[in-house]
Amino acid sequence: MYSPMADVEFEASAGVGWVSFRNEEKRNALTLGMKDEMIEILRRVGEKDDIAVVVLESAGTDAFCSGGDLQEIPDHDFRLERFFNSWEQLFETMRTVEKPIVAKVDGWTLGGGFDMMLNTDIVIAADDAMMGQPEIGVGVMNPFSAALLPELVGLRKAMELMLTGKPISGREAESIGLVTRSVPDEALNEQVQRTVDALCQYSPRVLALVKEGMYDTIEMTPTAAYHHLKDRSLKKANSDPDYMTGVTAQLEGREPDWSEDSL
Repeated sequence: MYSPMADVEFEASAGVGWVSFRNEEKRNALTLGMKDEMIEILRRVGEKDDIAVVVLESAGTDAFCSGGDLQEIPDHDFRLERFFNSWEQLFETMRTVEKPIVAKVDGWTLGGGFDMMLNTDIVIAADDAMMGQPEIGVGVMNPFSAALLPELVGLRKAMELMLTGKPISGREAESIGLVTRSVPDEALNEQVQRTVDALCQYSPRVLALVKEGMYDTIEMTPTAAYHHLKDRSLKKANSDPDYMTGVTAQLEGREPDWSEDSL
């Protein structure tokens, strides 16, 4: 167990890196220090060949993450730059780390925690989890969700979420495409493990290629994205053994060994 500070823990097991944040008294709100620690952990994980997938989880079942720690704001003279920058650095690290990131969402997921969920590659939520953007109630606009939500859920629903601050359930979040899947609370751990197991059966290098390619082309036209991804895919297939390994394993009726450097 690697626990550089009391509120963030990292554990690696069977190719999976588990990042746990623990601040139950404040519904797992992330302090500036916790965000810095998560960034450092994710950067280190990105360099580990023996980890294929990362899971974000939190302590208890009351909240996944209620956002940032509001008690830190007066200490910075109510200026938001430090807080916006810390979230931006965390989200950029999440998107660029060469591992799929899965979020296990239960309980309340609000503000910056909601943004963190949006910047996760795969989100598995409990049906009764509650998620939303309450910043309007503290007199500020959240730029992260405002930028992402219209494309994810459409302008009308994005407007409702941002203007009313009203949270929605994990079940509704799945119905509008906000989370990958929602399940009954008692099935959450099992569904996360099934998702992790499914990811771990593939080449970590190809998982990284797919993730990077999709984020690189998200703002391109479909035609431009296709040509960019085609070039990347061909270059990858011609330069490393994963393609030949996968095809050969299929033809021979066996599971591929992605640790192979060559055939």
